[in-house]
Amino acid sequence: MKDLVSIIIRGKNEEDWLGLCLRSIREQTYTNHEIIYVDNESSDSSIDIAKYYKVAKIKKIKHFLPGEAINIGIKVSKGIYIVIISAHCIPRDKNWLSALVQSIQPDKIAGVYGRQLPLPSTSPDDARDLLITFGDESRIQKKDPFFHNANSIIKRSVWNQVNFDNLITNIEDRDWAKKILDLGFHIKYDPRAGVYHYHGLHQHNNYESFRASAVNSLIQKINDDYKDIPEWFELRNRICPIVFYGKSKDVAYEIDRYKQSNNINKEIKLFYYGSEDSNIEGLFFLKRTVSRRAPFYKFTKDILELVNSSIGSNVEALSFVDITYKKFLKDTYFKNKNKIFNDNLHFSSFALEDKGDIWAKNGHKISPLKEMHDSKTRFLRVAFGQGSILRSSAIRKNKSNPPDGFVHTFNDINYLIRT
Repeated sequence: MKDLVSIIIRGKNEEDWLGLCLRSIREQTYTNHEIIYVDNESSDSSIDIAKYYKVAKIKKIKHFLPGEAINIGIKVSKGIYIVIISAHCIPRDKNWLSALVQSIQPDKIAGVYGRQLPLPSTSPDDARDLLITFGDESRIQKKDPFFHNANSIIKRSVWNQVNFDNLITNIEDRDWAKKILDLGFHIKYDPRAGVYHYHGLHQHNNYESFRASAVNSLIQKINDDYKDIPEWFELRNRICPIVFYGKSKDVAYEIDRYKQSNNINKEIKLFYYGSEDSNIEGLFFLKRTVSRRAPFYKFTKDILELVNSSIGSNVEALSFVDITYKKFLKDTYFKNKNKIFNDNLHFSSFALEDKGDIWAKNGHKISPLKEMHDSKTRFLRVAFGQGSILRSSAIRKNKSNPPDGFVHTFNDINYLIRT
């Protein structure tokens, strides 16, 4: 029987990534492993996601110190090998774990770290750092203490001699590596054990990002290995159900209209949120529990909780469709889904440009925000019920209007008609 491997995952509010990380670990060819999740007071659904994937143990901590968090996880684990991976790192293939275990076997090797690759949505500067730092050739380090435990494996026997520093606030991995090198052990880098890492290694300014984009394009021409995204990570396999809402005498007909205009296939889960079950085949019914005048965030949060309860898992995002629209735009679902997952956004929607006068009321005073002759100002009205998509994390945080940089709005709509 293969040796038991303990996988330690540290995280705080990582619901956007933790499920993907655990899903990839579940697909590994090396199956004799246990997962220990060390959570730093997450306020999102990270704990629920960990429970859904049946991790062996969940340790909750209040004060995060990187080395201490690892030590806490290792102390409750049983494996002779310890894998350390960040919650926002996603193993790139099914052989990631077996590659780490194979590389750690030699007596002199105390720790192995693997390759970290950028996602399509990773910022240019972060992508550049990852591509330059983590190359495609393996190496043995006898003096160089560089070690990155966002994707790594160590021997328990060595950890018993040298724990991670409980008080250090960063680079606890390199501090540990320096100590074990001084004892005569070696560190190995194995690019076969690759993960996709959304974050990078450093902080950068806008000029750095501009330069990084140019460097990235050159690196990609030389080596496009990082583009081999796992099948389950592809857009078509990302979990984003469609929720229909709104009153109609013929709910089935209205839903079919949207399905035809957006080429919705049978693999996408469909829900109807309302007061009465329409008993439509292939459609899950969600009983409305908030009033129609409830704030927007309560409406979306109620739906999210009902969807998760209905299917017994935590969805990544939800698409919202109002069946009272007389005309549905084409391909809104897939365009929004592409933006959400490939650009790592929290909200994506189509919008209508208001070209007439727009006035605002402040107390008893009414004044124009925009007049028809004002050609410089453009006001866009979000068409939320035309397949807009919200990430689950944005719904839980009540982010109906996420900050700039997390929103994409399609601005090419001029024919929305609503009853």
